[in-house]
Amino acid sequence: MRIKLNSVNLVFYLLLIALLLQPVNAQAQDEFVIKSVNTQLNESVYFLNAVFEISLPGYIVSALDQGFVLPMLIEIEVSRNRFFWFDKDIVTIKQRYRMQYHAMLDTVSLFDVNSGNRQYFSSLNAAINHLTVLFNFPLLDNNALNQDKSYSARLKFGIDHAALPIPLKSSSLWKNDWHIGSDWFEWDITQ
Repeated sequence: MRIKLNSVNLVFYLLLIALLLQPVNAQAQDEFVIKSVNTQLNESVYFLNAVFEISLPGYIVSALDQGFVLPMLIEIEVSRNRFFWFDKDIVTIKQRYRMQYHAMLDTVSLFDVNSGNRQYFSSLNAAINHLTVLFNFPLLDNNALNQDKSYSARLKFGIDHAALPIPLKSSSLWKNDWHIGSDWFEWDITQ
């Protein structure tokens, strides 16, 4: 069997071979991973507990070392399940953080934008470890839920691309993807 190659077919096959031989960056999908999530009802408030795995790529660590602020975002949505129509959103929460390295102090600060609290850590790893656990985060009041209906929630964690400093958004300066984050993690809220 003989394959006849014209210039269009040759270009197609060369591109296909180049794509197949290009190394796959398996780490690119695993910078923010949600390991576990649960909600607990305590008195009349649902509290959220979550465990994350965070592995920042080298270009993000380099940007932090240069003094750039790294904005991070945890998005939480609670909705009422409906069978014959779209689910109805009950609660949407955006928990924002800003991480920054301070060279003069040789510390990393983590600023909770929602509460206004700032914490200082002796290293980047210590700050990241602090973010890996979300414990007793108030999610919603039980009175907002109808006991006869079913509810689900979902959670996502990653870099807040909209809040990135302008130099980091420029693709000409940074040849890396700043749109990194976890996939949506979904679970049912048990009443």
